[in-house]
Amino acid sequence: MIIDGSATITGSSNSTRVKMIKLKVRATGKVKILAIVFTIFLIGCFASARPSKPRSEPDGFRDIKWGTEISTLKDMEKAEQDKSPDNALVWYTRKGDIFAMGKANLENIFYSFWMGYFESVWIDFKGDENFETLKKELFEQFGKVLESEELMRKMDRRAWREPSTIKHAEEFYAWWGKKSEITLSYSRDRHKGTLYIDSTVISEERRAYEKQKGK
Repeated sequence: MIIDGSATITGSSNSTRVKMIKLKVRATGKVKILAIVFTIFLIGCFASARPSKPRSEPDGFRDIKWGTEISTLKDMEKAEQDKSPDNALVWYTRKGDIFAMGKANLENIFYSFWMGYFESVWIDFKGDENFETLKKELFEQFGKVLESEELMRKMDRRAWREPSTIKHAEEFYAWWGKKSEITLSYSRDRHKGTLYIDSTVISEERRAYEKQKGK
């Protein structure tokens, strides 16, 4: 009887240990899952602190792709007022251009060709309504961007172009992608704004060229 009783107690102890081990395994699994979820959350927080890349970034402007040679375009005219002292960078206007983007009205559209290749487009517009319309359409197409003083300082350091698109800007937004860089700036005091879109690849080549040329 004693042996039988001992056996019963031992069996209960083993059963209890198995249950405890199972509970520990489940608890450990939950901790790991929570750790993974927390890690993903942190990654998301850090990712949201970076300028967003365009979800469907352009590969040029309208029907002209980045890198197109100016000699292949017959509807371009040199702009009377060049926006850059760089002789390798020439600005053009386009015959029959449509001065509107969606519901926003535009003032001017200038196309820049560096070394004869399409590099960027510079768009001027006026008025709060046009600015809000452009901002809304850009946010819907490319997503929201980081809005911070640090971003503006960083972009200002990169603003080797003349004139700087954010020189008088009170509001500034940027979308950086592999193909294109898009900047939208606006001054409510002056009621003027600029939308600048350029080729990431050609702009980097130009910066490297200018840096090498300056040595």
